[in-house]
Amino acid sequence: MKYYIHVNNGNAGPYTVDELRKMNITTSTPVWNESMSGWTTAGEVPELQAALFGAAPASQYPPVNDATAAGAPGYAPAYAPGAYGQQMAPPPCPKTWLVESILVTILCCLPFGVAGIVKASQVESLYGRGDYAGAERASREAGKWTKIGFFISLICSAAYLLLALLGVFAGLADK
Repeated sequence: MKYYIHVNNGNAGPYTVDELRKMNITTSTPVWNESMSGWTTAGEVPELQAALFGAAPASQYPPVNDATAAGAPGYAPAYAPGAYGQQMAPPPCPKTWLVESILVTILCCLPFGVAGIVKASQVESLYGRGDYAGAERASREAGKWTKIGFFISLICSAAYLLLALLGVFAGLADK
């Protein structure tokens, strides 16, 4: 059986039990595999308990479970254990850019606004699954497309206004 582990604010693996033994993981290291419903600590898994800790008692800390990450090894648990098993709060949700993207789509530049809406809609979804890095990336992308659409719209509006004024002045000069 191969296990994924959560270390250094990210997931790694899959590793065999022998590989985990060489890594010197502790009973409070979050682990997951395909047969598990969610993340838990290594000390809570009977196979790891016997193989790595010599049948040591289960961890004194509650297991780290994230039901939304079940079956998805690419996502970090919603709350990773901190020092001494304390639960740490997740980072704040990044800006979604949804309202701005909708306004750019309606008022300015349809293609870039739609791209912004698509990325903006992914921010909360990724954050909810515990993929904080993915949520940050989606937020940056949403902001990028929204800003590009806004500035292209400003440039096009200024060019249109300039051409209209040139047309008016050219018409006045002909009289």
